[in-house]
Amino acid sequence: MTKFNKAMINKDGEYVTYGADRKFIARFKHRGPFTKAKFLKELIANHTVEGYFAALDAGKAPLAVLRDANEDWYYKTIEAYYGRSIDQLMIAYR
Repeated sequence: MTKFNKAMINKDGEYVTYGADRKFIARFKHRGPFTKAKFLKELIANHTVEGYFAALDAGKAPLAVLRDANEDWYYKTIEAYYGRSIDQLMIAYR
């Protein structure tokens, strides 16, 4: 399993691709808790090239791939962005 190489990640506006063939990693169109920097830090640290692209090919969304692999990171990022626990945030949706 190959780890992501930071030098092979291409950032072109709102799109992030990988390698010489520019394989799609993610798109960052809207503002929110998951910035390009946070997403890429998690991707490089905890995912392999083969595993990530296999999940994308299976139809998963880029953020869902990272969320399913590391839910603690996902929910801590949301809590830090909004300044409240996830339980407090979910009260508004009940």
